[in-house]
Amino acid sequence: MAFHDAPGAQRQGNTFMSLLLASGTPHLPQLIGGLEINTHQVALELNGRGHRTAVLSKLSLRDFFGARRFLASRARLSDISVDHSLGYEVYRSLKPWSDLRGLVLPKVVVVQNGNMVQMGRTFRSRGISSVAYLHGLEFDTGPRAWQETTHDLPFSAYIANSAYTAARFKTRFGIEPAVIPPIFRPELYRTPGEGRYVTFINPVAVKGVELALAVAELCPDIPFLFVRGWPLSAKAESQLQRHLARLSNVRMIERSIDMRSIYAETRVLLVPSQWEETWGRVVSEAQFSGIPVLSSNSGGLPESVGPGGILLCRDDPPALWAEQLRVMWGDSGVYRMKREATLAHADRPALDIGYQMDQLIAITERAAA
Repeated sequence: MAFHDAPGAQRQGNTFMSLLLASGTPHLPQLIGGLEINTHQVALELNGRGHRTAVLSKLSLRDFFGARRFLASRARLSDISVDHSLGYEVYRSLKPWSDLRGLVLPKVVVVQNGNMVQMGRTFRSRGISSVAYLHGLEFDTGPRAWQETTHDLPFSAYIANSAYTAARFKTRFGIEPAVIPPIFRPELYRTPGEGRYVTFINPVAVKGVELALAVAELCPDIPFLFVRGWPLSAKAESQLQRHLARLSNVRMIERSIDMRSIYAETRVLLVPSQWEETWGRVVSEAQFSGIPVLSSNSGGLPESVGPGGILLCRDDPPALWAEQLRVMWGDSGVYRMKREATLAHADRPALDIGYQMDQLIAITERAAA
């Protein structure tokens, strides 16, 4: 298999680079989250600029798609399956950090998540430079926290998705990454109007589902829209359904591929996250439509929310969250002010997709050289 040009791709000067976006976690459609959506958009943008771009990800066997791809790869005596339905090649492996039989090697790899150091070493052993694009805090926390010293890391360059992530990485390793926030095509999210719901996306524990439920219970006169995101365990699903059955003001829907349908119904976005978010993609998506955000101040959320919302501590009592929601919801002056601030924040230069892609290409070209 080879990297193919995107339809209508144009060569940028004399540069025509084969580039791989690699993660040790599943990709679309097996996993839908901020990293996966950002990877998808970056691949499309790079291919549109003439750079032959593909994705390498973990193949999960938990669904029919994964089982079918696994059997197809085994029939070809390969560690890797490949599909093209997303508009670019996606290579999938049970162990993408080590099992690369069947992968056409690129000129440079951007390693983004999941066993990042091992993946960087694997590609370096094949003579390929890699760039670490830090979307989370894997390097510092959790079971895969990096144990290496600065000099043991296999990467040629470093990018962080936020100033918060960059600062954490510099504290840990003494290296200051370039900052390239998640990329967005505003037209994919922008909607008219002001909606009629308080929307909470991804009702799981780390995203603050318990706090969101408590706020909804304290505001029975305000309609809430809960939007599914990550899969729930049977126990978590049962608990959520029992709680929702007691709340007549909460409507639960499935996540949509086209998020405009959700933001069109949203007046305020609720983001009570309980973990250290490094950005908060839904915040930026909503802000393109001028939707104010009531958010926790966890991690990098203050950076993505900016002046376009109200920030609270994640452990503030539900009564305070409900109080601030009512201010934003019911005071037309406050709402209008926050809406205007939100639109201005969404239009800041740091989220200009052309500038972001120029940065990414320049960094990967230097690493490849």
